[in-house]
Amino acid sequence: MINVGRGRTAGNHIMVELDPENDHIKLKDGGILYVDTTFDPEKHVTVIGTVRAIPDRLVFDEKKPGEMPWDTDLELEVGDKVIMHYLAVLNCLRNEIKKYWIEDGRRYIFIQYRSIFTILRGKEIIPINGYCLIEPMSDKYIEDLRSRADEAGIMLAGMKEKNNQRVVYGRVAYAGAPNRRYFEEEYTDEGTDIKPGDEVVMKKITDIPVEFEYHAKIDGGRKLWRVQRRDIMAIL
Repeated sequence: MINVGRGRTAGNHIMVELDPENDHIKLKDGGILYVDTTFDPEKHVTVIGTVRAIPDRLVFDEKKPGEMPWDTDLELEVGDKVIMHYLAVLNCLRNEIKKYWIEDGRRYIFIQYRSIFTILRGKEIIPINGYCLIEPMSDKYIEDLRSRADEAGIMLAGMKEKNNQRVVYGRVAYAGAPNRRYFEEEYTDEGTDIKPGDEVVMKKITDIPVEFEYHAKIDGGRKLWRVQRRDIMAIL
């Protein structure tokens, strides 16, 4: 077993001590509602934890893209809080995989660096692995149609909020450093020189929340998507 806080991990694994389980929700009136975490486990799995051990360096091996599919810097430090992919955490906790152990009531997992997308370092929020955190915006196309219809005194019946299913819009809240290159040569972070406040167009498949709303805590609990630079199609 690794000496927590002093050891080194192998490969591109990070040892993370998970925060307490999300088995309850605090209500506005101060009450506590206990939840069944076996129902929709992806919405209740703990995705935040504290880094306890890191490797000496990251290894980008073009023959093993499943371990590290892009070339990037190791930005983590022992003691950092991190936000991780919920599916990656669930996989670590599966008995048939068992990349975890419990000691003195604390849960530790070994998770791939690529499955971590944000560092919480003090008051800083730092996306890594080419990710950005983006606040959802209304569909610009629909907004324009509504504006022109209002000016013409026309009522648009049956207009859906999201009729454009291929793209979504958002405003950059936090921008991480770009990745140097990807295993798949068709991907690149070039041309995505973005900064907080920029409005962007993204592929529809990228509208994945940083945290599910039941247990959202980051940045006051506001809704944020995790989006890699490579999936940003345009800056408005």
